[in-house]
Amino acid sequence: MKFLFAFLIPISAFFNQATYGQTIKISGDKSNSSISYDMVHPLHQWTGISKDVTSIIVLDQAKNEITQVAVKVKVASFDSQNANRDSHMIEVAEGLKFPEITFVSNKIQTTGGQLNASGTITFHGVGKSVTIVCTRNDSKNLIEVSGGFKVKLTDFNIAPPTLLGVATDDEFSISFNVGYPVAKK
Repeated sequence: MKFLFAFLIPISAFFNQATYGQTIKISGDKSNSSISYDMVHPLHQWTGISKDVTSIIVLDQAKNEITQVAVKVKVASFDSQNANRDSHMIEVAEGLKFPEITFVSNKIQTTGGQLNASGTITFHGVGKSVTIVCTRNDSKNLIEVSGGFKVKLTDFNIAPPTLLGVATDDEFSISFNVGYPVAKK
């Protein structure tokens, strides 16, 4: 599956939609996409947001189902409205050594507008199997996939950052909303 991700992203730079038989590969629209994280420290909480989300889905046109997804975001692209905090997060996550966070699916189950995307999230050089519950909403020209899940920094060999000698919570929330433009028939 990592091959799928590595192969799909460069192809998507040339074709926003490429049709192969009954499947179509659709690149995410960065202007309609974001990923955010919410962290908690005993003294405050904050959200970091990235609008620099690279993503691609494979859509089975006959069934109108998403069969695969690959997503990547740069660690340094998150903005928490505090440059010092963002720099510290890059340092803690070793963003220069491990610049990207990726998710590549290996199975997607669809039930109505809900998707259960199972795959591997890779962060800080560590891959972890996860199942992410997503909601799919279709409009005239956009497939929108959104959802959220929780992860622990220590699962990815990252020590929670500290402020005044006190660490943040180990577990934090990730939320996402990715839009995929489609030409409706």
